[in-house]
Amino acid sequence: MENLSEYGASAAYNRHTMAELSESNSLELRIAFHNAVSRSQDWTADVGEPRVRLCGRFCPIGEVCQEIADLSDPLPEAILSVLYKETKAGDDMLALKMDETYRGAGRHLLRLIERRKDEIRRQKEKKYSLSLS
Repeated sequence: MENLSEYGASAAYNRHTMAELSESNSLELRIAFHNAVSRSQDWTADVGEPRVRLCGRFCPIGEVCQEIADLSDPLPEAILSVLYKETKAGDDMLALKMDETYRGAGRHLLRLIERRKDEIRRQKEKKYSLSLS
């Protein structure tokens, strides 16, 4: 299971406001997720987790993934295509194939985010250990 604690407090607060999504808020949430997928592609090691606009504020892309946990609308093919392209052989592609909704894609992108954070940590540790040599 992913460690999602860093999103905890603000996500818990927002879950209350997002629980009663109107159709326009649902559209805003879907757009924010599309932007999150796009921003995740451009994420480099020298910056923190990308942020996207949702409900009038900027939040980490992982938080958007949590906010769509109850959104069972089918994902557009273009977004699915990007997620499949970003998925490495070791990733759980089957879970996404079995749930090609915003909910399933949000869980999948959260796993990709955690893997990216782990890669960045390893790169920084490697650079630090080389600088000590």
